[in-house]
Amino acid sequence: MSSTGAHLGNTPLHLEKLRQVARKELPQLLDSDHGVEKIYHLDSDSIDTDCVSLIYICRPKLKHMRFIASHVKKLTEQGSKTDFTLCFVPQRTRVCERVLEEEGVFGSITIADYAMDWIPLEDDLISMELDPSTWKEIYLDGDTTSIYYAARSLMKLQSIYGLFPRIIGKGDAAMQLAEMLLRMRREHAVIDEVSSQTAARNPSLLNTISNHIDQIIIIDRNVDIVTPLCTQLTYEGLVDETMGISNCHVELDAALVNPGQGAGGTPRTGSSVGSHPAQGGGSNQAGKKKKYVLNGSDKLFSQLRDQNFAVVGGMLNKIAKRINENYEERHHAKTVAQIRDFVGRLNTGIAEQIMEYTITEEFSKILEVQQNVVAGIDGVKEPDYIEEMINRQKPLIQVLRLLCLMSLAQGGLRVKLFDHFRREIVQAYGYEHIETLHRLEKLGLLTKRTIATPSRSPFAQSRRSLRLIVDDVDEFHPNDISYVYSGYAPLSVRLVQCAMQKLAGGTNGSFTANNKRFNGLNINQGWRGYEEVLKLLPGKSFEVSQSVEYGPETNAAMARARRHGMQHGKTTVIFFLGGCTFTEVSAVRFLAQHDESRDYLVATTQMINGNSLLETVIDSNIEHKAGHGTGSSPIIHHQSGPNV
Repeated sequence: MSSTGAHLGNTPLHLEKLRQVARKELPQLLDSDHGVEKIYHLDSDSIDTDCVSLIYICRPKLKHMRFIASHVKKLTEQGSKTDFTLCFVPQRTRVCERVLEEEGVFGSITIADYAMDWIPLEDDLISMELDPSTWKEIYLDGDTTSIYYAARSLMKLQSIYGLFPRIIGKGDAAMQLAEMLLRMRREHAVIDEVSSQTAARNPSLLNTISNHIDQIIIIDRNVDIVTPLCTQLTYEGLVDETMGISNCHVELDAALVNPGQGAGGTPRTGSSVGSHPAQGGGSNQAGKKKKYVLNGSDKLFSQLRDQNFAVVGGMLNKIAKRINENYEERHHAKTVAQIRDFVGRLNTGIAEQIMEYTITEEFSKILEVQQNVVAGIDGVKEPDYIEEMINRQKPLIQVLRLLCLMSLAQGGLRVKLFDHFRREIVQAYGYEHIETLHRLEKLGLLTKRTIATPSRSPFAQSRRSLRLIVDDVDEFHPNDISYVYSGYAPLSVRLVQCAMQKLAGGTNGSFTANNKRFNGLNINQGWRGYEEVLKLLPGKSFEVSQSVEYGPETNAAMARARRHGMQHGKTTVIFFLGGCTFTEVSAVRFLAQHDESRDYLVATTQMINGNSLLETVIDSNIEHKAGHGTGSSPIIHHQSGPNV
């Protein structure tokens, strides 16, 4: 779809390269001599098709294997001579193969792997789009598969742009990832030495230091769980909180989005982002859902997405007024471009729906509780409101989101309060949630307080050291990243600022204190100047330099390039292992706007919010209502014959 990719390729990294790599590999799997007739989502164990060839593209999930096995059995029983092909993204697992064997269909399916490592969402944002459960799988289940996937994807990035000169990070899983990256680099060097033909057939830059990327900062989600539990207050963040953004798409009632569908046929005016309908959308009848693209190709959305929602209202009122005044222009729109532009200005449903929620008393109270807790106010109003939510049978996800935030910010709940809320939740929501509470405690999200006062909690101390709370925040003319949460600066992005300040300080990584060996390379632990505050946060901190020994001619040429300013502009990659929020992306964009010397690229395992993060913990079998990650994987019905 050109409409979803036309906005890419406007930075020195040219992220369109990542799309081209994925597109080049896909036809090799799909037998490009034949056309795709139909595309379905893999969300049921039943299927009705007359295609002679079926290709499944899906993540290695057990539920998908059972659906596929059911399809194969039913079509075989019907006497169909269908060819079945299963493409695992990014690769097959032995567990999934065993399920197919136990179901008796393994021999009937041709299996392949499709390493779709990166999906470029924006010019400054790429995602692996894994399921939202990555953090939970690593720290609760002990499953490090996603770390391996992340390492492979980052190796693909290095093969295109060259080796990261510097790898810096925080968190135990982040350190495992760094170790894996270094090990994969060594393995690749051995393969190149053994087989020169392989190196010639698959050219890469894994033996060259990147001219574009100056470093990668790896942030383990486990280091900062507080940020995603807070309600996002940027425009794009609130769209995600209230409606759910999945792969740059939001699903809305067609009548809400299209003003022409209003009661009595009269146009409705309001204020929102113009959105482009996604291909394959449904009918425009009332009650029908339709997907709309939300990305940088929409100029209005680009202006609004990173603004605090307090500012957006005034901006949209001006737009709504102009829409009212220019409504009659629709009769004079003659070209396709004119019509598309006018329709874009009428798509006001998104902001209307958000505003309907943000003006409610419930939203105001939840926001007040969150801001008091994060700011260190240990009052009685916050527990009282959470208990009121339980009594009113509010969704459990909302209750636990506030409780976990309070526990993390205060170093745990008072023992009496902890026992009280456990009892209330079990009685109100069912005894099956005893296991839910146990998982939350095991993850450190909901625990008993073991310190004298909340002010001595790790978060409280890091709040002071890193200035996470800014009282005089100006949402209209922000001068700090704290504007994205109306006074709270995301801890994860503050860590990025620490790393960048250290880089600007000219230390060059040549420390002598606390140096250790890290897989054969020198490692400087500590992020000098921030050692004490980093000790408060979970996980190890690390810093690794990658180097390549060039010949004298190459070294001389590189020196001349530096001397004459012929080097490429630098890009810093910030990788979130375990997911990141849209509001964190907005905070990084704020840093980029105030740093003319470099670009920033946010990379992540997936986009998350507080709900999608907790849903996988609350019930491992839950359907992810927040709509993140890959969603249901599509089946491509592939029929022999000429291209269609």
